[in-house]
Amino acid sequence: MKRLSVLGSTGSIGTQTLDVCRNLGFSVVALAAGSNIELLEKQAREFRPKLVAVFDEKAAKGLSIALSDTDITVLSGIEGVLEAASIECDIVLNAVTGIAGLRPTIAAIEAGNDVALANKETLVAGGKR
Repeated sequence: MKRLSVLGSTGSIGTQTLDVCRNLGFSVVALAAGSNIELLEKQAREFRPKLVAVFDEKAAKGLSIALSDTDITVLSGIEGVLEAASIECDIVLNAVTGIAGLRPTIAAIEAGNDVALANKETLVAGGKR
């Protein structure tokens, strides 16, 4: 079974990726989003990842409270997103908007994870790296 980390899980590409995971039975080990904790909580409860990261630290506190009845680890800020990118998995789908997707892509590669990139800014800004 494929294990995925989905960065940008509450956006259009992220939600479509989770539809594919649902239909194919893929395991989701991490989710990351900007601040939409209402949708992120629903995703976390359905897919039961090991960790969830929220870039917005205030929103992460709210999500941590909302998920306190689960064993899901809630992280915040760029450090949390980098952890979601670095978690042991088969594929990291990076659908983070804009240049903010560059560091998670590098973290995923350095962790030895394959990357499915849905972020053109990372290609443009990352160059030859």
